[in-house]
Amino acid sequence: MAPYIPQNYLPNLKKYKYQAIDKSLISKYVLASYWNHLVEIFPLWMAANMVTLLGSLHILVAMVLNQVYAPNLQDECPRWVYFAFAACVWIYGSFDAVDGKQARRTGTASPLGELFDHGCDSLVVSLIMLLYATVCQLGETWWTVALVFFALTNFYMSTMEEYHTHVLFLGYFSGPVEGILCFTLAALASGVWGPGFWATDLVQLLPLPASVLAQLPVLTMAQSVVAGMGV
Repeated sequence: MAPYIPQNYLPNLKKYKYQAIDKSLISKYVLASYWNHLVEIFPLWMAANMVTLLGSLHILVAMVLNQVYAPNLQDECPRWVYFAFAACVWIYGSFDAVDGKQARRTGTASPLGELFDHGCDSLVVSLIMLLYATVCQLGETWWTVALVFFALTNFYMSTMEEYHTHVLFLGYFSGPVEGILCFTLAALASGVWGPGFWATDLVQLLPLPASVLAQLPVLTMAQSVVAGMGV
């Protein structure tokens, strides 16, 4: 079997240094302190990759619940399931934010650790979008396909940018921070008020004559989020 990394490329691993720029105001002014305290709950003997894995497993737990209660991404779940979705995704996002901190505090940071981290992220991102489809009752529609496509495109374009610039750039609104926060709030909203309100037609709320509104296409709250991701 051919090696994943050719022998002549191995010396480059020693030269690699992780660099990131995070422009998120929420990260800087709200979550930074939370993350710094959170990482301290993990013992120093725990590998950073284990933190990554434990966070990702919460998404698998949420997907099991999704398969049980809404396999078509549209059935209404018991309210507690939406709260469970919110908790699982929030825990995943929190662990994803501190696994690098755990690696640095234990002196085990490495390029292969980053590869494992981003590899798990690449698998998880589409699952979170499927959970969002259930939260908003998008169902097995092209809106769900577009949702997953936009999320994966954003992830892989960001990864390609890091590959060429050697810097992971997170803007003022990014999936690992604001995206996780938005999903958590959306799931909590469905848990409190039920997922039905996501079907509200935003077009009909416009201050226009009824004759004009009748000619306009339907755009629900859930669909507007997908459209916003595309923009």
